[in-house]
Amino acid sequence: MALLLVTVSSLLSVVLAVVVNVATGGELPEPVAAYGWLAWPTVVVLTLTAVGLALWQHRLGQTSQPSAAPVPPPADNPAPPSELPVAPQLVGREAELAAVEELVGAGAQVVAICAAGGTGKSALALSYAHGVREHFPDGQLYVELGGASATPVQPQEALIRLLRAVGRDAEERRGTLDELSARFRSAVADRRLLVLFDDAIDAAQVRPLIPAGAGCLTVVTSRRLLADLPGAAVLTLDALPPGQALKLLSATVGADRVAADPSGARRLVEICAGLPLAVRIVGSRLRARPSWTPSALADRLADENRRLDELRLGDRAIRSTFQSTYDELSDVDRLVFRRAGAHPGVLFGVESAARRCGLGRRAVQDALDRLVDAFLVEAPTPSSYRLHDLLRLFAAEMLERQETPDDRAACLIRQLDWLRDVAASGGDVAYERDNILAVLRTAVAEGLTDQAWALVEAVHPLLTAADDHVYRLQLWRSVERAAADERRRVRALRWVSHSYGLAGEVERELATAQDAVAVAERLGDPGELAQTTRRLGEALRAHGSSDEAEEQLLRALRLFQRSHAVEEEIEVRSALGVLYNTLHRPERSIPVLERAAVLLSAPETALHGYVLLGLAAGHKLAGHPTEASALTRRAFSIAERLDDEFLRGYCLHERGWLAVEDERHRDAEKDFRAMLEIFLRIRHGAGVGAAHQALGSVAAAQGRRDEASQAFRAAINEYERLGNSNLADEARSSLSALDSPSRNPSGS
Repeated sequence: MALLLVTVSSLLSVVLAVVVNVATGGELPEPVAAYGWLAWPTVVVLTLTAVGLALWQHRLGQTSQPSAAPVPPPADNPAPPSELPVAPQLVGREAELAAVEELVGAGAQVVAICAAGGTGKSALALSYAHGVREHFPDGQLYVELGGASATPVQPQEALIRLLRAVGRDAEERRGTLDELSARFRSAVADRRLLVLFDDAIDAAQVRPLIPAGAGCLTVVTSRRLLADLPGAAVLTLDALPPGQALKLLSATVGADRVAADPSGARRLVEICAGLPLAVRIVGSRLRARPSWTPSALADRLADENRRLDELRLGDRAIRSTFQSTYDELSDVDRLVFRRAGAHPGVLFGVESAARRCGLGRRAVQDALDRLVDAFLVEAPTPSSYRLHDLLRLFAAEMLERQETPDDRAACLIRQLDWLRDVAASGGDVAYERDNILAVLRTAVAEGLTDQAWALVEAVHPLLTAADDHVYRLQLWRSVERAAADERRRVRALRWVSHSYGLAGEVERELATAQDAVAVAERLGDPGELAQTTRRLGEALRAHGSSDEAEEQLLRALRLFQRSHAVEEEIEVRSALGVLYNTLHRPERSIPVLERAAVLLSAPETALHGYVLLGLAAGHKLAGHPTEASALTRRAFSIAERLDDEFLRGYCLHERGWLAVEDERHRDAEKDFRAMLEIFLRIRHGAGVGAAHQALGSVAAAQGRRDEASQAFRAAINEYERLGNSNLADEARSSLSALDSPSRNPSGS
């Protein structure tokens, strides 16, 4: 209709123009000239008609426009992207969150949070990003880069996703990696934008994605150390400290459940070794089982062989977290991880790892460095490595699954042989001490007793320090029970008993010595019988069984004399001298010890000092203080020259009692305190008790009752800890004498 009106109006305008021309003097053709007088009336009619058509056309034009759909105004700018996922509750990482804030505050535009799987990198990054989102009004972008998956996101794919998020059309989302990277940088150059890249596989994946604008901030998380990411401030995460892990457990399961069973909760976080994912899993399992206590779940997790099986809930599992990182490794790195990572000890060096792996030192060093960058191995010092407890279990599991029994045995044998060779050559095995014990336990459990025994025999001669008796006890106990050969077993029993004796644990010392004699008698070996009999006599003396002790020591003396074992005869005579002095029988101790002194030969050893010290004690008891003082000085000079802590401590003991005899109480107290310090340091329990007892006697002699009481009680506590009831009773008698004026609590 509108088109028809336009056409008619146009024709009408043409006719009207012709008629107006005629009306104003124009001529018509001859055939119609007679109708000229009609020109003006026609103009009027046509004019009115034109006006009517114009009004009709205008009205029709208004009604033809749809009033409900007016032409829209220009569209507003699209809302800025806000892509951050919900942040999980962040507990225990307050210090790390503050560290990120500090890095950004110092001007960092790229922050890389790097740590092992399950440590809470993503939770930390998301918590920070949500906290600062108002500072980035142009949007917050989030890309999961899939570093732990089998198919990590390619940089081109990530850039297409980013360009789409910032509003670029399809044409701009095509091109090479460099072109896409340049377009993204251009697109966000003038924006205040936050970008979070979660779970990057490496720096190469992230490098093309980072915006360059001054108003942009990029946060990256990765299971690898992104030290080669240009301009990045790198923050690494460790396991949570026990207190923070306990807070996380409380937040997950509920504070009331933790408060109801605090010891069980502490066991759980210890088993989880501070790994946040593990803590969240056990907390979630407890929350889903209201009747379970933390202790009940800790009991289930106590079995290391099942621990990784238990640490899973739904699609969250510790094993799969570790497995994804392990699967990314090269063949060499996987081998080094499982063989070195399953090391029986806690800390290990490159050489030990190389022996276990059966590879060259350089190759293993390089592999360990890569494993450190992948957060599968830690390097607490430049020369040592260790694994998180749960990763150590995973490494052992991989070794079990992917190596044959022969390969696993060969791995352990190589390590045993290397440790033996180092020790046998007199090398320094101090760094490997804990590892030696762990390797021995594993070797015995695996039936490698010959190799284990050879290692013990090589290490034993190196244990010469005063406090080595503590380590020696563990060393020999590790093989004693597994020794099928009785000749080996009796030797182990002797050294176990000897070490218990130096520690002052008299009950265990005696029981083990009795076992040793029984084995030696079955063997029928005179030399071994003499050694074990002497050991039994010394244990009986410490136990307070004087008659039996004398009997066994005299028997041992005869056996050693029969075999012309001079040094052993001197040692037995020294032990007899101590026994007789303890019984206040100097008439017996002095002759026994004088014969020992005659048998001594150069050069002077600690044995010389002990013989002289025994003679000094005997002469003091016999009322010969001058001789006693001279002998004590000679023994002290030997102790100082040899730097022998045991001998020095007992020289101080004897010199202190000589000072008490002269009523030089200040000198005596000084010596007894020095004695106490030495024996505490070398963990010689009997000496510690004797020092407390002596200090109590000095204080009592000076009327310092409170100090004396405190010292006697310390002696009682030490002797009770050691299981030495006889000496504990003596200390109690001294304590009781403080309240009895008729009794003297002092004395040697």
